[in-house]
Amino acid sequence: MPLSDLFKKPSNQQSPKQPSQEEIFGSPALQKNRADAATEVMGIFDRNFRGPQGIHAGTVLSTGAWLAGTSLQRSFGQAHNSEPGTILLSEKANQEWPKLLRLFVYYINKGGVQLKPDQFARQIPDNYKPQKTILQIQEAHQEEYNAIMRHHGLDYRDGARAGIIVCSMLFNYHCVKRQDIEPQFAAGIISIGLIEGTKTSPMPLKTESPKAPTPVQNNAQQNNQTFELLKSIASNSTDGSGTRFVIGDGMAALEEAETRGGRYTLVHPLVESQLKQKGMDPYLIYEAALRIEIESKIPRIDVIGGNVNDLIQTWKGKPEERIPIYVRLALWLNTNANSLGYERNGNSWILRR
Repeated sequence: MPLSDLFKKPSNQQSPKQPSQEEIFGSPALQKNRADAATEVMGIFDRNFRGPQGIHAGTVLSTGAWLAGTSLQRSFGQAHNSEPGTILLSEKANQEWPKLLRLFVYYINKGGVQLKPDQFARQIPDNYKPQKTILQIQEAHQEEYNAIMRHHGLDYRDGARAGIIVCSMLFNYHCVKRQDIEPQFAAGIISIGLIEGTKTSPMPLKTESPKAPTPVQNNAQQNNQTFELLKSIASNSTDGSGTRFVIGDGMAALEEAETRGGRYTLVHPLVESQLKQKGMDPYLIYEAALRIEIESKIPRIDVIGGNVNDLIQTWKGKPEERIPIYVRLALWLNTNANSLGYERNGNSWILRR
């Protein structure tokens, strides 16, 4: 069946009643749990898929799709006597995996990439094909993936839907941010991975019901987990190369870094939205990224988008929630950079030798 057939409208004259957002996605609380789990899963990629040769997009995208598809396969509750890796003939899989694909298309369209299913690549060039197998990925990462889902109260079906959010984040990172793979190939890799994950006999789990962390944790544990999460998202949201770190409003830092060189941080809008829903300030991600660059002794930090003196004069003393993130970073630098070994020169902070 062509992928485009999955999205055809009914041929009858009377349009069907459109389901509500809640009927499609579940309750707001469930949506939040899926998004929170997806954000945490991104830490798996940050820790395990950055090598000396960089990040291989095809492997990363396949991994996200395989984990989501495998979670959907487990949701069917079928006992598998076949060897892991065996292709399974399942009508249930035929019915359910296209729903995940529709969800993926929804998320990437919402993120600004208007890609239709009939534009998804069906043949993937060798240089984009994954460098690991689905069984290698399951063996290495499915235990942690499922533990995260259980921690957020998600069963296998909702774990698969959280995996689609992960896929959309990875798609945005590689197609929009890094632009190291064309969108039609990335979408093709994800759609193929979803099918493979849903229709392949999986590696057995060491435990089918991973225990979630105890509900009550002391403040030190919670603070440490929050700090590690912020660092993980910050690291995964920073890109570029060179000897300077660029701070600017939204996409301005990316455009400046790509034009004139430099590193920059740009957090996925969905991640920012979910952090806000959890009562966390997205600014903390950008500050964590800045601290990481300072700890690495990057030689120069540049603020663009206005004269720093004017920005400080305009915004100093205003409520933090009203101050643009890049201005808050400039204010932070103005207060802290000197003690961290940097001297200010106009709109820049230079590492002291």
